[in-house]
Amino acid sequence: MTLTILRGNALALPLADESVDLVVTSPPYWSLRAYQDNGETYDGQIGAEATPGEFVDALIDCTREWMRVLKPSGSIFVNLGDKMRDKSLMLLPERYRIRAVDELGMIARAVIVWSKPNGLPESVTDRVRRSHEDWVHLTKQPRYYSAVDEIREAHRSEPGREGVGALGGQKSLRPVGPNSGAYNPLGALPGSVWTIPTEPLQVPDHLGIDHFAAFPTEWPRRIITGWSPREVCTACGAGRRPVSVAQRAPLDLAWRERQGIERPGTNGLGPSSLGTPANLRERTITGYACACPDTSAPATPGVVLDPFGGTGTTALVADVLGRDAITVDLSADYCRLAQWRTTDPKQRAKAARVEAVEPVSDDQPDLFEEPAS
Repeated sequence: MTLTILRGNALALPLADESVDLVVTSPPYWSLRAYQDNGETYDGQIGAEATPGEFVDALIDCTREWMRVLKPSGSIFVNLGDKMRDKSLMLLPERYRIRAVDELGMIARAVIVWSKPNGLPESVTDRVRRSHEDWVHLTKQPRYYSAVDEIREAHRSEPGREGVGALGGQKSLRPVGPNSGAYNPLGALPGSVWTIPTEPLQVPDHLGIDHFAAFPTEWPRRIITGWSPREVCTACGAGRRPVSVAQRAPLDLAWRERQGIERPGTNGLGPSSLGTPANLRERTITGYACACPDTSAPATPGVVLDPFGGTGTTALVADVLGRDAITVDLSADYCRLAQWRTTDPKQRAKAARVEAVEPVSDDQPDLFEEPAS
């Protein structure tokens, strides 16, 4: 894998056409703060436009550039915050999404609500406190890379006995409760509301940089895992998708008794007609494959881009997940911050969900030193 930190403009990326598998980014809010380099505000930053309309214009121009570098099978995920004017929401995320569809011809696949359980308080008394933001999932074409099986969630209810099936007049087995519908042994599809706490970022004093808007590592972790390939086949150019295999689960008599289902052989039907149904089989991801008949072709990692790289959160997570990562920012200060973030052992361990390994102290005794006489 490679991790590339570029000082550049999200409007003019130094990347080849159709070279990126996934874009994950969070543009600056409009008219919120002026970002600085070495203590001075720099020109050309998105969010400093004179009007909200000009801000959305700039975002659409950025998205057109992201479409250029995105593969036809790729996805774009954008986290965009809103603003208030004269006590009214300005609906900037909605305006951006509509124009991305109407003017750029993109497909708006989903809007995911980021519910913040530890969001900041607000000093208002006549409306609800804002505790969420939106992520929009955009694609260039209806068929695109997805590995959503990788991020399925545990079912919140066991499969139950409902409905009339074809097993000799018996009732068939299907899920009940909040996950009713098609039961997938790998888990339930994630919903459109993700509750993810914000994460503080402690930047070392020696860097002399403050950043107030680093999004939590859990966001790019889920998105990268679910919508970017680990492996891209060099023969066909397609991302290899997860392959799962179903295995017959052991008959759980205790569970069947809880559901009121007879033990095999107690009602004259015999064990074969009360074996584990197909939708109760265990299923596991066993590997990754494309449509090539020859699976021996070498592969390269998927490429993940953040054109508003900031602290390097997306690049950090993409790198520890085995993807090629590219983070771009206009600010030299933030490029320097991203360089620290993506190489710091503690930050990398946090992104990888593992315990950090403390470095060996230089004060350790030399085991091969001759003892004093």
